[in-house]
Amino acid sequence: MRRIVVVALFAVIFITARCAQGTNGEEKVDTDEKNDLSIDKELTFEDYVALLKDVKPTMPVRNSHFSSFEGQLPNAPRAYRHGYHEGFDFYDGFCGVKIEEGVPVIAIADGRVVRLDSIYEEVEPAERVKLLAEAKELGGTPESTQDLLRGRQVWIDHGNGIVTRYCHLSRVVKDLPVAVARGTVIGFIGGSGTKSKTPHLHFEIRFGETFFGKDMSPEDIRELAMELFSREEDSP
Repeated sequence: MRRIVVVALFAVIFITARCAQGTNGEEKVDTDEKNDLSIDKELTFEDYVALLKDVKPTMPVRNSHFSSFEGQLPNAPRAYRHGYHEGFDFYDGFCGVKIEEGVPVIAIADGRVVRLDSIYEEVEPAERVKLLAEAKELGGTPESTQDLLRGRQVWIDHGNGIVTRYCHLSRVVKDLPVAVARGTVIGFIGGSGTKSKTPHLHFEIRFGETFFGKDMSPEDIRELAMELFSREEDSP
């Protein structure tokens, strides 16, 4: 069975925070307080969009644009695992810039690194076949399987329930600080976790327990994403 040792970095925001050991070697941080915006009400999709707009996100690959191919957008069907795509793919020839192994991936906005896969092992082909067969039997992809298929990852918490995931990385930045600024290089494009190993970035925006683009049309996803994201080139 494949092992992944995940080195996750969590900030100790409050003195009263207590740490509890989670699965797969991830260190969890519990705090005694919650963000004020999440105390009084459950945030709507519109709330999350407004909060994302406020952080002035930039593209995760400098000077790129979102894919012109619908299959590389969120909510696109993924028949091979009986599920749906939960992020944006950045492949060479579809997003306006050269995509190849080693291209820098940057933080879209200020935030705190809550997962950093500095050590990673690829899923074995036989295990992949087994996991996809299980997904077929279940009629959907378990989160644990999706996590393996995302390969080497970095996750950044931007507050208010908004987390971004940067996946299929070839490597991550060594000694990346917990607090990162918009435009900070956090890792490099690769093909980890994929069967083909074709270099590309899988980029997710999580709104609470769901993902940006769920149940939306490709046209609406692309229009809203282009409205929210800047294409300017940033430096850390």
